[in-house]
Amino acid sequence: MSGYFVKILQSAPLERAARWRASGGLTLIELMIVVAIVAILAAIALPSYKSYVTKSRAQAATSDLVGMALAMENTFQKTLSYPVYSAYTTIAGGATNFTSWTPSQASYFTYSVISTSSTFTVRAVGTGTMSSSCDLTLTHANVRSAPSSGACGFTSW
Repeated sequence: MSGYFVKILQSAPLERAARWRASGGLTLIELMIVVAIVAILAAIALPSYKSYVTKSRAQAATSDLVGMALAMENTFQKTLSYPVYSAYTTIAGGATNFTSWTPSQASYFTYSVISTSSTFTVRAVGTGTMSSSCDLTLTHANVRSAPSSGACGFTSW
């Protein structure tokens, strides 16, 4: 008797597999349910991912600003004055006074500096896929600012 039940239990999965093959697979309604679930997950995940990427790029830009500030401080240590930039001047890696500095986020931010012989402010403004309202600054007194709107993914650094 026990051998009979074992034989039925062993044949059940084979019968279900045969019915599955005979049925032709998924029905349209089953497929639509799967598509709807995937769409809901994508609608939740994509904005979260975009926010994460924005924040990480802005955090990297803050590191670039610290590097710019270090280049300015290096010049100050050598000459006892900061190089003078009377208006915000766009700086690219390797520029005069910034030969040791190369921005990692140059594709997403424009870097500039304004200074006198005793003060400076370095700035990174988002470009391209980064919002132009993502405007980060760092001064000679280590005063750091980020937009209060959270356009960079954070409001202080």
